[in-house]
Amino acid sequence: MSYLLTVIAFIVIFSILILVHEFGHFIMAKRAGIKVEEFGFGLPPRIWGKKKGETIYSINWIPFGGFVRMLGEDQSDPKLLKNKRTFAAQPMRSRILVVVAGVFMNFLLAWILMFIGFTAGMKPLLGPDDVLSAVNDGQIVLDQGVKIKSVDDDSIAAKAGFKAEDLIYSINGYKVDDNNLSAITKDPAKNFGVVRDGKIMTLQVPGNDILKTGAQKLGLGFYDFGDFPRVRIYDLKPNTVAYHAGLRSEDIILTINGQQIFGIPQYETLIRGVPKLEYTVFRDGLVQTVIVERTKARQVIISGIIPDSPAEKAGLKNEDVILTINGKQMTDSQEVVSYVQDHKSEQLAYMIDRGGVQLFYEIKPDGGHVGIMLSELMSYVDDQGVSLYNTDQLASVREIKDVQYPFYIAAYKSLGETWKMSVTTAQMFTNFVGGLVRRGEIPATVSGPIGIAQMTHTFVEEGFIPLLRFVAVLSLSLAVINILPFPALDGGRLLFIIIELVIGRKVNQRFENYIHALGYFLIMALILVVTYSDIMKLFHK
Repeated sequence: MSYLLTVIAFIVIFSILILVHEFGHFIMAKRAGIKVEEFGFGLPPRIWGKKKGETIYSINWIPFGGFVRMLGEDQSDPKLLKNKRTFAAQPMRSRILVVVAGVFMNFLLAWILMFIGFTAGMKPLLGPDDVLSAVNDGQIVLDQGVKIKSVDDDSIAAKAGFKAEDLIYSINGYKVDDNNLSAITKDPAKNFGVVRDGKIMTLQVPGNDILKTGAQKLGLGFYDFGDFPRVRIYDLKPNTVAYHAGLRSEDIILTINGQQIFGIPQYETLIRGVPKLEYTVFRDGLVQTVIVERTKARQVIISGIIPDSPAEKAGLKNEDVILTINGKQMTDSQEVVSYVQDHKSEQLAYMIDRGGVQLFYEIKPDGGHVGIMLSELMSYVDDQGVSLYNTDQLASVREIKDVQYPFYIAAYKSLGETWKMSVTTAQMFTNFVGGLVRRGEIPATVSGPIGIAQMTHTFVEEGFIPLLRFVAVLSLSLAVINILPFPALDGGRLLFIIIELVIGRKVNQRFENYIHALGYFLIMALILVVTYSDIMKLFHK
């Protein structure tokens, strides 16, 4: 029954998306005074039709979307240019509005659906550039490693002892990562290292079922997982404070003081001047916490002295390190400035380190200033012997949290999401086409009708709001792809109108028709190639 519901939902969704698109063309053509000969639900041959006014409203046998047939749409007959009711005879502005109206309606539908979703509460639309910030903000909740979401009853995995929430740490003694998965799984003997409740155990599975392509045969369902950028400790000398605190070579650093770490520059920023660091690291399948107490994390150094100032008269020099003022330890330049301001009428006792020798000076501020320029001296003796490098770490997406807004905020949030995802979709589509032309490769993330049908099944099972979000993404994708300047698409037709504007006359209609026919052929070929890829994915599951 669920698959029947999926088929119905798939047909309904596609029909709505295309009908909304065609309705945009229809309503704008009517407003422009163009004669619309037929507005059809589905694609020919026709089942039923009724003429109302000058337009036939029809239902057709192929239940996908619909179409609008306008008088003089192909512009092939020169006589049609004399008929004011044809598309070809319309002024440029009207033709542009008719061409882009379908795309506008798909954008509008996507915005309305996202507005409903954000008002009710739904997952945000996250592009590739949004993932790391969403992880950092807690919007995406990660579990390190490849985690099992479900185990089918009476399956091979169930009999072997797998349980939901187990983390697959190794296969045949090799740690699991994207680089060695395929090589590991060629060996038919399967010994899985599994982490459960903080303990590592070994589970044995006979046969040659494998983790990625044989998961369904094993009866395992996984959380979505993928590589995330992290920082790994390459080497850690035994005499370092970090080593004594509990860090080890090969540890993958996940967070420092609660902040996610995705690269060495971020790591260096977060540890700068901080005397106490709480690390969470991933080690041997487990997430562990290590607290590192650092000494001499930050000091205040004099970077300049104003001539004839109290500081110069007292004898302070460049590169003197301020240890204390009136016995108070100083580790921040702003702290020094504030302290001097608060005690500007007092004689201040400075303890200075100059080349390893401690010196004492008494200085009275002049108008709240002693005449020195300050900076932070970053000298981490504790960090010597620690080396790091950027790496990737497999992690499972346990949850993407819903967001919910009041309706007045949901309105502009939806608009922002629409624009952001439109740009991302355009970039992904152009990269996909470029990659297909250059390398003949179809990314695993690209799906055709079969792949979309599979995703429809998933979202139907998840519920109304996830399905609503899915339809919004499809509508947005349809709009973006359609407006690209490719022949046979709305964007291609718009391009020819723009060319007409530039050159000051209509493009040769026979030439334009040939170009659109070629574009249509290429689009059909592209759909067939992607569909073939979808079918191959089915066989490899």
